[in-house]
Amino acid sequence: MAYTYDENGKYKRTVRCGYCYEVGHNKSACPKRKQDLKNNIERYPKELAEAGRTNDDWQVRNTERYLAQAKDTLHKMQ
Repeated sequence: MAYTYDENGKYKRTVRCGYCYEVGHNKSACPKRKQDLKNNIERYPKELAEAGRTNDDWQVRNTERYLAQAKDTLHKMQ
């Protein structure tokens, strides 16, 4: 819980984001987190294409999992 002052100088309760730590929104409505997820969704297919050439199974599975998680999280936020 974050506290700010209103126009009368009294304390006012508000929320603080758990992602960017700014006051006024929470993690599920964070614009910075939403933009980071969109950037990750664009970046992961490129990484999958590069990882496919090296035949590193762990890296491919890990990147696929991150991509699915980013898509799911962004879908929940919208």
